[in-house]
Amino acid sequence: MRYESKFSAWIRSGGHSAFAVPLSRLGTPATKFTVAPDRLLDSIIDDALAAAVARLNSYLPNGVSVDITSVDLTPIRDEIRDAVASRLTEIGLAVDQNDPVITSIIARYAEVLNGFLQTDALQVSEYIWRSRDDARVRPEHAQYDDHVFSWSNPPKDGPPGEAWNCRCTAEPIIDLPHIPEAAVCDILTGDRLASVFPTADADNLSAIARELDLRTVSGQIDTRERLIHFLAQMQQEAGDDARLVEHLNYNPKGLRDTYRYFRNHPDEAERYGRTAGHPADPVAIANLAYADRNGNGDVASGDGWTYRGRGLFQLTGRANYRAFTGWHDSVFGGGIDFETDPDRAAEPIYAVRSAIYFWLEHDLPNRADQGLTAEAVAAITRRINGSLLSQQERFDKMVNIRDGGKFDGGCRFSVARPRFEDAE
Repeated sequence: MRYESKFSAWIRSGGHSAFAVPLSRLGTPATKFTVAPDRLLDSIIDDALAAAVARLNSYLPNGVSVDITSVDLTPIRDEIRDAVASRLTEIGLAVDQNDPVITSIIARYAEVLNGFLQTDALQVSEYIWRSRDDARVRPEHAQYDDHVFSWSNPPKDGPPGEAWNCRCTAEPIIDLPHIPEAAVCDILTGDRLASVFPTADADNLSAIARELDLRTVSGQIDTRERLIHFLAQMQQEAGDDARLVEHLNYNPKGLRDTYRYFRNHPDEAERYGRTAGHPADPVAIANLAYADRNGNGDVASGDGWTYRGRGLFQLTGRANYRAFTGWHDSVFGGGIDFETDPDRAAEPIYAVRSAIYFWLEHDLPNRADQGLTAEAVAAITRRINGSLLSQQERFDKMVNIRDGGKFDGGCRFSVARPRFEDAE
């Protein structure tokens, strides 16, 4: 009532001054939703799939993953969705990430998925019962520890994952020579990328490989043809060392071959290019070559150097940095302004994302779907480079990667963060 009388007096005075309500005196209303958003549900149940895939991959050879696209995960996905949705409706939102019931649901279904992928993907017939060897393991489960069971003839309580809070797992007995051909796929690792970037820093390649893996589906590099075209163009743009900043260390001929400005001003190519008498002047090269292009100002603005090529597809020009900023914020959030802080585009994670941005914005996956051919290379090159001067080099790189066979059996989903929808 005290606030009511003050509010009334404030209204009578004309309401021209500020009226403050002490929020510390107000209670926070309890909010409870009865329907869990699909995005939250999908995120939670995908945790179970990620745990199951990671667990099973630990028993497979290095660089190999169980292929979730080889089995129908729809029934078990629906079971997990129902179980988690029921719990979310019960406890309300915002949900506690560490809610013990949801944690138990994820743990249980991760183990169910482990068995499901063993039998349906790898066609494993037997497993070893392993418990966590602590006091919380039930005596009836502890007695099974280290025993071998058949998936077709489990113990009376069922296989691990059948009972709640089992604290146990099924260790697959894998006969590698007899794993079905479509049951596994090749993980995109830094070691595998080294076949494309032989002189690159190993740590950078590992970071690049992980981000590429995470973007497998959303970045549409999810087929052999798409990935090989993507890598070939990336090798052409970033070089054998996977450099993340444009080097600009050209000799005069290289400047004339690469930039229209220096073709039109050959004397300046001699002046600023690398010769026996002097090193290249990368700042002058960038400012001259990129002035008044792609949103840059004139030579004096220095925009050419500031917004020189960065990333694995060499993001170049103020306007492109600005456009990438908008795309990145809409897809990932985080509020990073690459126009204001362009050096961030040279960090491995953003170097990959800017390449994915260009790949998607220019509809390059559809061009890659034309096949591993010269025609497809030409179609992609026109979009990336604006001319076909480097087409033969790009085609040769594609052929080398294609014929090398390192990416024939790549995973069509993210091994690090697999999702149920990626198996459909």
